[in-house]
Amino acid sequence: MNVLLMYLVPLAVLLVAAGAVEERRAARAATVALVVFALVMLLYGAVGFGFQFGGIGLVNDAPGLKALVREWSPFDTTLGLGWGIVGLDAFGINFLFINADLTNLYLYHAALAATAVFMPALALAARVRSRVIVIGAALLGMFVYPLAANWVWGGGWLQQFGLTSALGHGMVDLAGSGVVYLFGGMATLGALLGYGVRSHTRVATAANSPEFPSAHLPLLMILGAFLFLIGAGVVVFGDPFPVADLPIPQIQLNLLNAAMAGLVVATLYGWFVSGEPLAMLAARGAVAGVVAVSASLPFIPAWAALVIGGVAGLLLPLTTYAVERWIRADDRALLVPTFGVAGIWGLLALAIFADGTYGDGWNKTGIGRHLGVTGQGVSGIFVQTGFVPDSPGQMEAQFFGVVAIGLLAFLSAFLIFFVLRRIGGAPE
Repeated sequence: MNVLLMYLVPLAVLLVAAGAVEERRAARAATVALVVFALVMLLYGAVGFGFQFGGIGLVNDAPGLKALVREWSPFDTTLGLGWGIVGLDAFGINFLFINADLTNLYLYHAALAATAVFMPALALAARVRSRVIVIGAALLGMFVYPLAANWVWGGGWLQQFGLTSALGHGMVDLAGSGVVYLFGGMATLGALLGYGVRSHTRVATAANSPEFPSAHLPLLMILGAFLFLIGAGVVVFGDPFPVADLPIPQIQLNLLNAAMAGLVVATLYGWFVSGEPLAMLAARGAVAGVVAVSASLPFIPAWAALVIGGVAGLLLPLTTYAVERWIRADDRALLVPTFGVAGIWGLLALAIFADGTYGDGWNKTGIGRHLGVTGQGVSGIFVQTGFVPDSPGQMEAQFFGVVAIGLLAFLSAFLIFFVLRRIGGAPE
């Protein structure tokens, strides 16, 4: 699969978010988003890729990656390289063609980096000075996002939990529920609060029920939701280093199940509260379902994908209320509940529903035999007959991942945009 199809994912996020922007501000928001996209692509390749994958050769046997073995750890190497924090090689990967493996890895992950950084940029695009957004996004894309991605996909400490601490198969995130979407959602929350973009509580439509933000461009939102579903499949099947024997039909079924369950549940909730189906909730419900199931696509049965998507669709309106009324962040595009909250749920759901039938030796843990059972893969609580539940080990690994990625994204974005406000002035 052509790795350039990965860029459907940031496009889809742009369309989903742009549908909530007022028409008079949509052009500016889109322009700022394009500038952010281009800048993050350049800076991620120049700096961020090295921080993310400087030690990838320690955990990936591809010939083109074997020279990348510089993974920094705060501990003495006698404790093992499994506590790596950041890579220290392969900087400037976009300025010089070295080999096909490295180039494909950069093109693939640059799209995911842009997607994660897009979210806080889009949340602020219509209300904050453009230079502030560009600077903040550049810092997140160069330094902060690569750290989170290194920890889970680049050989870092979360990925190695199964080997270093006997916690399941380490943190498992197949297609970005945590690394991309949880990071983006929590960075959005941190950026909004750090810059002081606060909500003005709307009049409730019913007792204790929020009035959901309007969908100014609903067709864009719906188109974005469908493109996001397609893009999620590209993230799985377009990986330049695909996992062997992926259950392709099962993954496709699970994607559709989660998307449709999220759409239906979110729409029914909005219909019940407001008296009519809402495009904002319908589109975002489908996206939230896909976000939630992305971590666990090959590891769960089809019925579990329906549950994961349905819960994500329910959490969407409920946490929209919490973000607006309790946290007081003015998240008009609902990026925090759509991506951040769904990402949290998706990571934890894997430790509940992974049935053990797939993922033997995942993260180089339990190769051939796990928990005393031959061929047992990534497992949660509800496993297939013949396998042993991996509880609480896998849940602990997922929980630590949620906390680490969520705090890194939130605190970094809060600090960056808090400082930038002091330098660059109040919101426009």
